[in-house]
Amino acid sequence: MTPRLITILTLLIGLGLFSYSLTLPYYKGQRSADDLVGKYYDIEKSDYNKKEAERRTSKVILMDLGSGLAIASATILLFLIFTKVKTFNDFKNNRTPTKTAIFISANIVWLLLLPGTYWYYVFRGVRGDYPPFGNSIGIPLMTQIPFYLLLLVPLNIFILLTTIKTNLPTKLFITPDQYSRTKIFWEIFFWFWLLINLLFLVGFVADGDHFSIPVSLFFTYILLALRAGQMSRDEQTILAEKVQHP
Repeated sequence: MTPRLITILTLLIGLGLFSYSLTLPYYKGQRSADDLVGKYYDIEKSDYNKKEAERRTSKVILMDLGSGLAIASATILLFLIFTKVKTFNDFKNNRTPTKTAIFISANIVWLLLLPGTYWYYVFRGVRGDYPPFGNSIGIPLMTQIPFYLLLLVPLNIFILLTTIKTNLPTKLFITPDQYSRTKIFWEIFFWFWLLINLLFLVGFVADGDHFSIPVSLFFTYILLALRAGQMSRDEQTILAEKVQHP
């Protein structure tokens, strides 16, 4: 199976789960759910949350997972089409962006988290995910949005430090001829952050966090590009010396 076919099948599975979720009711018994809402002043919040969860169907879970899979696979499919990848062997021809392109695109894509955060809470509020006694969505919005803006500083420092003296653009999945201690360090360093990013991505997909999914996938690409820059650092220098001094 080709990468595109796998991605398309995943997209169809996601759309199927999302479509099926639309046919399900939110609660196993709407009348009992309405009665519970009417009594929320008389019971503890923990008891309300427990009873409310018992009455819910799998609608929300399937809706989030289905939309998450659909968005993730659609994002990957666009990448495969844009980079003209048809077979797994074609990945070898992928090249990284330039340093300037990495810096500019990383900042722009990161800023998508701002409207994404607003959409995340508004969508769930309209869907009825929050209990009647829940606080306003303004609280998480006013804390998360400034936090994302603040994270732009370490993000740009990270990109700056990992692109110093690197040779970009280069092949995205480059493998060095020999591994030095420095290259082993960079391999461990980048694969650690790729693993962290993957864990976040899995959480975003399961949670149906619509904006965070493509952002996380994009930064997977950025991390791979930064890794490639470090892996090709000495190889291209050695190649240039061989050309000058055959």
